[in-house]
Amino acid sequence: MFKKIFIFIFLIFIPLFLTGCIKVNFEKNEGGKIFKSIDAGNTWEQKTTLLSQNKEKQNINNVNLTKMLFSLDDLQIIFLGTQNNGMYVSLNNGDEWQNIFISKGKINDIAIDPKSKNIIYVAYYNKIFKIQNLKQEMQEIFIENQENKFITSLAIDWSNPNKIYAGTSDGTILQSLNSGQSWNMIEGFNKKNETKNKIEKIVINSFNNRIIYAITTNAGIFKSIDQGNNWQEITLGLEKFTGGKNIFDVAFDSSKNERIVVATMHGLIKTDNDGKSWEDFKLLSLPGTIKIYSVAINPQNSKEIYYGTKGAIYKTNDNGNTWIIKKLPISNTVKILLINPETPATIYAGISKEK
Repeated sequence: MFKKIFIFIFLIFIPLFLTGCIKVNFEKNEGGKIFKSIDAGNTWEQKTTLLSQNKEKQNINNVNLTKMLFSLDDLQIIFLGTQNNGMYVSLNNGDEWQNIFISKGKINDIAIDPKSKNIIYVAYYNKIFKIQNLKQEMQEIFIENQENKFITSLAIDWSNPNKIYAGTSDGTILQSLNSGQSWNMIEGFNKKNETKNKIEKIVINSFNNRIIYAITTNAGIFKSIDQGNNWQEITLGLEKFTGGKNIFDVAFDSSKNERIVVATMHGLIKTDNDGKSWEDFKLLSLPGTIKIYSVAINPQNSKEIYYGTKGAIYKTNDNGNTWIIKKLPISNTVKILLINPETPATIYAGISKEK
């Protein structure tokens, strides 16, 4: 039902937000790409068909990706955030993409209301937008007035979707208790003389909504057990690994409450006890020799782990004892890995230029 409503409203919104705004270079085969595997990473197919306003099929090859996530009630629908080209959606498992709502600029994060799937929140530069599909409305609900300060991450409480968390580029956590009508600062993670402590990701524990994690650029991961009132760092143990606190991505094991895997400058590191102790995976490369930008865990089999590097995806079926490498026909970096939670053999890889 939601998909039908979404398609109808999407067709209404195209003229408002899309006209003259799709600018994709079809000559150069550089920049961002989307790959899809339906056989657990054994083979990959590029999915870059872009439908323009006049229904012509073009190409999305040169769009650098920042975010990829499934709709909560229809896994055929996938939302995409980009570095310069706004927001996209696919209604058919990634086979075709269309530019929607925001047609240019950087999308830092996207979050979907878990109880009203027609409500979407978007972090766009220094603003947060609330998109209400059924009401055909896109509303600005927050703007950060401090210069060079941006909204970098969003999270919605799955038990109480009126409660929204937002992270900023200077390490601040904001909270709204009324679906974005008003906001207050609940924590700041900046340390003296540090300017790159942005909040990369906010994750609410899938077992207990009082537990929240804030992943920062270079200060580690912080945990709150009281919905953001108090915070404690859980990555002090990463200091023994050179580059271990330079975190690029994090994966939470949906089957085990205290298991976390982080992709770092050092390599792939895990904890099985919520940060009390950490150990690194033995990879095919020596620690610190390659940058691992993305990591994902099969939600139905936690021994199956994927990570992405420049031009390649690695996979283990036995919790890191052995690894398989799959080279991709690209020179850029696998920044995003997304596994379908219902059919985990279906995996998406988002490619972007390395900064």
